[in-house]
Amino acid sequence: MDGSDTPEARPGDDGAGKACLDSATVVIDPGLPGELRDALTRAGSKLVPYQGPVPDVTLPVNSARGCAFLAGVFFVLAVLGALADNAAFASTMIMLAATGIPFVLAGRPSAAEIATAHAPITQHRHYVRPGTDIDADHWQLWKRAVHARNRIADASVVSDGRIDSVQITEVLPQRLWDVAQRLARLAEVRARQQEILGDVPPEDPDVAQAVTRQRRAQELALADVTRRVSDLENVAELVDAADLAARKESIVRQLNELDDSHAELLAGIGDTALDANLTDRLADEATAVIEQAREAIEQANEAALNLALPAEGAADEGGGALAPPDDPPPARPPAKDDEDGA
Repeated sequence: MDGSDTPEARPGDDGAGKACLDSATVVIDPGLPGELRDALTRAGSKLVPYQGPVPDVTLPVNSARGCAFLAGVFFVLAVLGALADNAAFASTMIMLAATGIPFVLAGRPSAAEIATAHAPITQHRHYVRPGTDIDADHWQLWKRAVHARNRIADASVVSDGRIDSVQITEVLPQRLWDVAQRLARLAEVRARQQEILGDVPPEDPDVAQAVTRQRRAQELALADVTRRVSDLENVAELVDAADLAARKESIVRQLNELDDSHAELLAGIGDTALDANLTDRLADEATAVIEQAREAIEQANEAALNLALPAEGAADEGGGALAPPDDPPPARPPAKDDEDGA
């Protein structure tokens, strides 16, 4: 995993946006104000690895200083010309000094450029570059989290508002940030532990007890991250089921629009059993599919609401879990003719 080609962070894409996220896309703390997230987005390759070291702030090049110096020189010469009663020379110097003022203003770094230079330093550890900040051992776990996020965010039932899209938009970025931050912290302590050990094997009797204790803590942290990823995947499965059921519902509604045309096909061919039962059968099957879609959407909506419970803020600090989703809906309800026999 090389961070050199890490995609730049994009506001909103670190959580629930319609566009799919790449596993290497920078994840920014959604709790930051929008202007800071924008500044981190613009910083791109200037972002600092989660483990550091954090360099000093380097301000953008200020080309206004030279122009300001020349404008000052012209202004002094204008004053000297006025004192010498040389009005032509003084006015010429004043004109040159005034000409330099726009260049002074144009050469100053903008507020956005200054914020872009400061944000990677002042907001360090409020963003994660997965390509460099997450261990290779945990890369597949991170990809699972991103894939679950994409499945939820890109579902039609979310974009159409049939699932609580506001809840998804607000909570999903925080869930993805929680996973990214925990994996980055885990990579940091593992690297620091290895650095401290140096060439001393962890099995050495003098250090084994401390190493074992710390590795147990790492295992517990990893288990917590794995649980969080599994919770996201459970929600994604319910959203997928609701999305499929909603598509089937749409198909059934469109097929029902063809009922009249099919009735015309049967007109005049005699009073057959098919003719007598067609309308009732289609209506029963359509009702079953629509009911299935309604139940699937309700279950997915409940899972989305359970992503963030009112009192979960305190629980999350201690590793609180997401509420488990309900069982997914059945694959297909039996049609009426299946019960009666073909």
